[in-house]
Amino acid sequence: MLNKKNEKLLLFDYDGTLVDSAQMIIDGTIEAFNRCGLATPKPEEIKAGIGQKLHVAFKRYLPHEHKGLINEVIRHYRQWYVEKDLEGTQFEPLFKNVKPVLKTLYQHGWKLGIATNKSLRGLSRGLLHHEIEKFFSIIMTADDYTPKPDKAMAMHALRTLKVKNSEAHMIGDTVYDITMGKNAKINTIGVTWGYNTKEELHHANADHIIHDPNELVGILRKL
Repeated sequence: MLNKKNEKLLLFDYDGTLVDSAQMIIDGTIEAFNRCGLATPKPEEIKAGIGQKLHVAFKRYLPHEHKGLINEVIRHYRQWYVEKDLEGTQFEPLFKNVKPVLKTLYQHGWKLGIATNKSLRGLSRGLLHHEIEKFFSIIMTADDYTPKPDKAMAMHALRTLKVKNSEAHMIGDTVYDITMGKNAKINTIGVTWGYNTKEELHHANADHIIHDPNELVGILRKL
């Protein structure tokens, strides 16, 4: 058994950790800028901003003279996602091995949660499509909590599920995930299949770094 006493918590990031959402985020961002008649940011620049709250990321992409249009750009970005939702044709794919690993952890009694800077609408849409919503005891988004790297989501999960800091792990692909874990004084596991490099995760002082979801089970067995 990985967790006989059901006393530990695994908090997962979503974009870049559970699902490969880069292409949809890039497409949606470019479309939003196009609808506002603005020059579009480069795909690699957009990808580098994944994990941040929309307002923070988009502010980086906008030229100084167009900063006042940020709310309009965000509105068009969200509208584009609503359109895709209504079409029901585009979904961020799960990374390989994610679903069976979640199922294994869930069956062995771990408390699982999601802490993401994504909107609740987008998150719910993905969880339902991939049929993984049942695995999670708590879901937190930037709609209701101060976004990562602030510790707010982690602290809420610890209080709500009555888990000690030493018995919790934050699992994510960006330095924002690792920094949130550090700010909340919980263990951190960086994953390299997302949008930050191994070097970036190491520089953020991740306690562990893994390259495949299956490695998570092995690390937890050792701990």
